[in-house]
Amino acid sequence: MNTTPQQILNIEDALVSEANPARLNGPLDYERCARLHNYLVAYGWMARHGQETPNLDVLASQPFIFADEDTQAVRERLHPSVNSFLDSIFSPEPGFFYWINDISMQLVDNIFLGEDNDLDDLERFVIIYGTVLELGSHCVGVVYDQQLHRAAFPMTLENLDSVEPIGEHEDMWFPLETILTHWIYMLRIGKITTDSPEGEAPKELANSRSQIGLWSWLPYCPSQVDSTVAAIDRYSAAIEARMPSGSLLPVSRDAPLFTDVELDAASIPEECFIRSVLTRMRTPRFRAIAPGLEVPHDTMAFTARQRFTGVPREQEEWGNNIPPVLIFAAADSSHTVGFGEEIRWLFFAPGDEIPFDENDLIPTGLYSESVRRCQYDCEEAGFRLLLPFWDHDGARMSDGTSISPGSVTQLFQHGIFHPFGGERRAQRLERLIDRWRELVESGVWTVGRDGVEGTIDQFHIDSAKNYWIAPDW
Repeated sequence: MNTTPQQILNIEDALVSEANPARLNGPLDYERCARLHNYLVAYGWMARHGQETPNLDVLASQPFIFADEDTQAVRERLHPSVNSFLDSIFSPEPGFFYWINDISMQLVDNIFLGEDNDLDDLERFVIIYGTVLELGSHCVGVVYDQQLHRAAFPMTLENLDSVEPIGEHEDMWFPLETILTHWIYMLRIGKITTDSPEGEAPKELANSRSQIGLWSWLPYCPSQVDSTVAAIDRYSAAIEARMPSGSLLPVSRDAPLFTDVELDAASIPEECFIRSVLTRMRTPRFRAIAPGLEVPHDTMAFTARQRFTGVPREQEEWGNNIPPVLIFAAADSSHTVGFGEEIRWLFFAPGDEIPFDENDLIPTGLYSESVRRCQYDCEEAGFRLLLPFWDHDGARMSDGTSISPGSVTQLFQHGIFHPFGGERRAQRLERLIDRWRELVESGVWTVGRDGVEGTIDQFHIDSAKNYWIAPDW
């Protein structure tokens, strides 16, 4: 076990990355996982007690519930690498992380009845971390498969369909160090915060956090604005580099796409994620940013297309409700969809007065996510791609589930299950833009004089594999 505060907090070489991948073969990498676990214990301990560094004497003195005779029967059913992990970690206080309460070590082969156990005298499945009770009455948690040495995070029993049978859901099982790294990353960018000064939310979001114990989830954080703007700028540069010579529009590459004054005219709320992105991203020097979707170079046309930003919404004491903004509209304005239940559910809160009915036509294109701030697991940095057709034969969301028949907004989305915590929130805009850049750089999408070629129908006729985004947080 690491013996100094500096050793506990210095985990750079333990974090999973492309340059430092997780172990894909063999038993649990218990030393690496213990370091990441102990970092989270120390982080929470410092936040609770207002300390700048962890007090090792206090942490080491915490009684560990899996170190006595009463737990011996459980430990005898665990793989040696899992027992070594238990021997190497600090015992967390209740409320270990945003979605997680404590170390559980519950043997749960009984809830994976369809899976074979070839381990003889060992249990195959064990819950290492239990879900906090605030998230449901049928809690599960981070389940470790001692046969395959992979972990999944079904928060509740209702999520089990997303992780089993394992042979059909391998994308949802990860090395344990990958899950722990994602949690630490969310802390470091400020997506999940604590009540400590180091974890303070931006001023405009101070009352908009969703809190579970010590931990808070923010609708968005400044780092997400930075990374989304950077993703859009990289994508624009990839398109411009492939355009014929002399075809770039005569606009300043360094000018922001919109000013605050222009967004005020479009009734975009102040201090929200999408305003921050639109006033910071560089203006693309082309017309088509995706097949059939155009860059809003005409600010008056952009304002006229906004059907939702000027609609009065129910406001709540913990923060504003943020409407969806049509960012990149379909170039053909005849591409619309009727205002149905799917759009009503995604774009409005239950208490809102809705000035639309099923006969109203809604412009298609890429919208920012509509959120009720402070709602559990909301993602203001998300998006909805509203398309004028619903038949996506074979298309799947990140969690592997098929796009629902009749859906006009599910392409590129997460789905219900999130392998690193949470459920049902929107896919992040940054990940969509990165995926679009991959389609351009790989030649799946071609580039011409106006930018990305093709009509919006390309989203309908292309191979479904092009419109799947790998699971992430």
